[in-house]
Amino acid sequence: MGKDLPRGHEKIRSGEQIQFASFTNVAAAVAAGVTAAQFPRRIIYLSAGGTGGVACLAISDGTNWKQVAIGANAI
Repeated sequence: MGKDLPRGHEKIRSGEQIQFASFTNVAAAVAAGVTAAQFPRRIIYLSAGGTGGVACLAISDGTNWKQVAIGANAI
């Protein structure tokens, strides 16, 4: 059949949820060994890591964690 691909290369199936690693803030992620340099292009959820202590996503650029604000509620 086809070539076996690592789990990271599989397509997301319809209805499947994406689960991000969750930390309070970047300091907690780093303390757990999840650094921007070790995990380039990784996305993590920060429950109180955004500006003003609000929840956000953070994406590693290979050097730093970049904050992505979640924003207002969807309608």
